[in-house]
Amino acid sequence: MRYSSPVPLQPVQDQQYKDNDQTDGRDEDQDEEDERLDELDELDKLHTTSNSFLPLSRQPASPSAQYDPKHSDYQDYRSTKEPLSLHPIQLEGGQEEALITPQPHRTHSLQYKPPAHTKRVLFFGTSALIGLAYMIVFFATQGTRYGHSLKINVILMISDGFGPASEGFARGFVQHLQNLTLEQQAQYARWTFPETKTSFQPPLKRPDGPSKNRFGPLPLDPLLVGSSRTRSSNSLITDSAAGATAFSCALKTYNGAIAVEPVDQKPCGTVLEAAKHRGYLTGLVATSRITHATPASFYAHVIDRDMESQIATFLTGEGPLGRSVDLAFGGGRRFFLPSSSLTSSRGDDNDLLETAQSKHGFTIINSTEAFEKAWNPSSRKGHFKTPVLGLFNDNHMNYEIDRISLEGTDKREPSLRNMSLAALQTLSREAKDKSAHGFFLMIEGSRIDMAAHSNDPVGHLYDILAYQETVRTVQSWVDEANKAGWPTLMISVSDHETGGLALGRQLTEKYPVYAWYPEVLANASHSTAWLAKKISLSHQPSQPISRQFIVDEVLKDGLGIIDASDEEIDKLVSLGGRQNVDYLLADMISRRAQVGWSTHGHSGVDVNLYSYPPDLTKELFGNRENTEIGQFIVDAMEIDLDIVTRDLNRLAKSWHVTDEKHNPNFQNIQLKHYSHEF
Repeated sequence: MRYSSPVPLQPVQDQQYKDNDQTDGRDEDQDEEDERLDELDELDKLHTTSNSFLPLSRQPASPSAQYDPKHSDYQDYRSTKEPLSLHPIQLEGGQEEALITPQPHRTHSLQYKPPAHTKRVLFFGTSALIGLAYMIVFFATQGTRYGHSLKINVILMISDGFGPASEGFARGFVQHLQNLTLEQQAQYARWTFPETKTSFQPPLKRPDGPSKNRFGPLPLDPLLVGSSRTRSSNSLITDSAAGATAFSCALKTYNGAIAVEPVDQKPCGTVLEAAKHRGYLTGLVATSRITHATPASFYAHVIDRDMESQIATFLTGEGPLGRSVDLAFGGGRRFFLPSSSLTSSRGDDNDLLETAQSKHGFTIINSTEAFEKAWNPSSRKGHFKTPVLGLFNDNHMNYEIDRISLEGTDKREPSLRNMSLAALQTLSREAKDKSAHGFFLMIEGSRIDMAAHSNDPVGHLYDILAYQETVRTVQSWVDEANKAGWPTLMISVSDHETGGLALGRQLTEKYPVYAWYPEVLANASHSTAWLAKKISLSHQPSQPISRQFIVDEVLKDGLGIIDASDEEIDKLVSLGGRQNVDYLLADMISRRAQVGWSTHGHSGVDVNLYSYPPDLTKELFGNRENTEIGQFIVDAMEIDLDIVTRDLNRLAKSWHVTDEKHNPNFQNIQLKHYSHEF
């Protein structure tokens, strides 16, 4: 026989039993039970009546207790307010079965009152059982294959435009800097950067002797676990918007779409929004405008990536879900300022920085000086009060090689590594203080892609190295977090490859030389975009650009080129458009390094997939669709994209604009966002 857990004794109606000695044909078990109850009555004389007190679970079965779907007790049991009890039902063969049925409330003028010690035992015993049951259910349901109970940090690093060749490109350059022979490189190829190295600043000129710095595999090399397929819903070659949406919404969409579905262009919930909904803290770090395609795809929903004024409203908390981002560092101040500001790119008078601060409680960081007051770059310690928005450039932040030249000036900018470390320290501290589940942080090496759009090997190289340093710092932080008992994982992947980079270039009809020359890049001090801007600013409409200026300040000092031909110099003097100058300078140094490019756009190759630590990320191993990375994050954080998607679409008509003229099959690579200068 199965019984319910102990229940308080309640009086039975007077007419059922007139005498405690009366058996009415009951079995021996029932008689023993009566004797036990008689003893209980003797212990509580003050409350003894002519009634017999039996547990509800032991009352004789009545005909109405037999299972009958039409019986009112069974029809209404879900809505009854009375407790459910197990009744033994007499079946054929003498067997008993318990059914869950509602019990009508039984009343009597004299209610049974057990002794005080009995009540205490029942109270504490029942409480202990309930508490134990709750703990068992809680830990059984909350524990996951990741070994946590809804406590995890997920760091998604995106190396925009970084393809498989880019890794070998950067590695070859680092090996060259050590000034070692090929034999020595092969012997020590597994060496890594020394942990004591605080920043990667290669010498502008070749060292006279072997460097003491170690070389070999870059920080990403040991973390390689597979590759990612990159196509979008409408093209074999994706753009950054569709590529990032695959990570953020775990679905394929059309090129240009920011977190919207490909057919009806309806908003899709993102991992960042779902994480915030689930109780995590959220952050974004980028070296592009923070409203640019990749970061925007995690918090905004628009049908075209160029709608950056509208994208900015989502970041500051004016979207349909309110504020979803706790921390954001990057560039792009121009889209947060009213149109009356000289540096604004908005088409209205909305001051989003004021709105973010006064309405949504953001701390606004508008300069590197303000950043360094809260976070010390020397000690690499500090944190910010969230929510915080740091914007360090009106446009994109500078290329790493140009940023280095600005150090020590009032135009200096924080590095990708410092912004990332400050974000990690801030989010982890805030998560502990606020008892959050953890955090989701997206870090993008944005300008790797933009240099490749220009086919600029110098800008591409140094931003890769800045990203590699950031990877090393993040990996160390992940180790510390896991040792401290807070499960933490990192993923590094590209949304696509840019430029079609090739390490080797045939310059003549003769059989090509099997070589490329990283030493050509070692003497460059600026990106080609920086130098093109310098030429443009020095140009006076009334007089031509000085050839000597081109030879000395642009080619020799800027790119380390001392063998420019007259034809090359004449082209630079005659070209008026900055973009054309940029492309020519990039081609000049690429040819000398024998580095090839197939396009100024993106390519469709699979990109490398990296993750750490392996025990938390083994599901990513192998060749994966880019949407699988987004789904992996969903599973790891136990978040629900569907709930957020429903919330977004519930009132979508009031805020989400879909342009019927918008063609999701557009293939216009001349859109303004492809220009590195905008």
